[in-house]
Order: sequence, then structure tokens, then C-alpha cells
Amino acid sequence: MLIEGVNSNDAIKTRIAPIYTEEKLANGPVLFTNAKLAANHQTKEKAEGTAAVKAFNGAKDELHNNFVRLRHSVRYFFKSDVNMQNMVYLNEDIPGNYAQWSNLIERTLSVVMATPAITEKLSLVNISTDVLTGWQDDLMNIGQLKIVAEKEDGEAQAASVKKRETMAELKAYCSDLRECLNLFYHGSERQVLEQVGITVK
Repeated sequence: MLIEGVNSNDAIKTRIAPIYTEEKLANGPVLFTNAKLAANHQTKEKAEGTAAVKAFNGAKDELHNNFVRLRHSVRYFFKSDVNMQNMVYLNEDIPGNYAQWSNLIERTLSVVMATPAITEKLSLVNISTDVLTGWQDDLMNIGQLKIVAEKEDGEAQAASVKKRETMAELKAYCSDLRECLNLFYHGSERQVLEQVGITVK
């Protein structure tokens, strides 16, 4: 309202022209547009970032639950076979770190699928080789989702920085413009400004 009010009133523009030239006044709408575009872009990027992170976490949680189910099943069928347990890394804790988590699942699935004695038992609880292959595919897809989530999150952060920068520029410009109007308009004269929606304290 401040920027539009000044730019749409020739009398005000003429009054403050010694300080605010046409060129300087024309910069106001540009700063406003830049700030508005940056705010809209940030909203869009944040939404995309949130969606990408949600997709990654959802897929990761699902595979994690399936992996826990796989380990429980193998442990049940081979509870007396320490060598078999060691072979499929059952004595390793499931790590919280993504890279280590992914690596453990990849190693475990590879060993399980290469060991007929295990796949035969797992088929009894509806974990077929097709299911295991699907989980391997899921692991690869999760890796891609992670890359996308990190990219989108980075873009959202960059958009937030850009928004802060453009808003700061706009705020500084508006603050200076108000101060300038305060130099030229005093007392009852400020009614001229109020008529176009400008309040100067």
C-alpha cells in the first residue's frame, strides 16, 4: 500500500522528488514483486521438500519393518544354529545411521537369497524369493528417494534464504521511504498520505 500509494500520486512523487527520483521510486514495485515471488517460491519448495522427505521416510520405515520381520523369522528357524545366525549378521544391531542401515540390509538380503536352506524356511511364512527381490528393489528405490529428498530440502533452504534477503531489502526500502515522507509531510498535511492509505508515524 505504501509503495503503490506513493507511485500512484503525482503530488506526493513531486514533493519527495529531491530525494526519491523516478528511478528510485520505480525500484519499490520491483522489490515488492521480488519479495512476493520469493515467498511463493519458498512455499512451493517447502511443500516439495516436505513431500520428498515424507516419501523417503515412509518407504524407509516400511522396509525397516520388513527387515525386522525377516530377522525375526530367520532367528526363529535357526535359533540353534549360531553359524547361520552369524552368517546373516543377526548379532549385529540395526544401525540408526542410514548408510550403515542400508549396508546391513543389502548384505543380509544377499546372503539370505544365496542360501537355499534359509529361503526354503522363509517361504513357510510367506517370504518368498520374489518378496526378497522386491525388498532389494525397495532398498535401491529408497536410495534414490534419499537423493531426491536431500536435493529438495537443499532447494527449500535456498528458497528460504532468498525470501529472507528479498524481504529484508523490501523492508529497508519501505522504512526509508516512510522516513522520507516524514521529512516532507507534517501535521495536518499527513492527511494527504492517509487518503492513499499511507500512515507515517
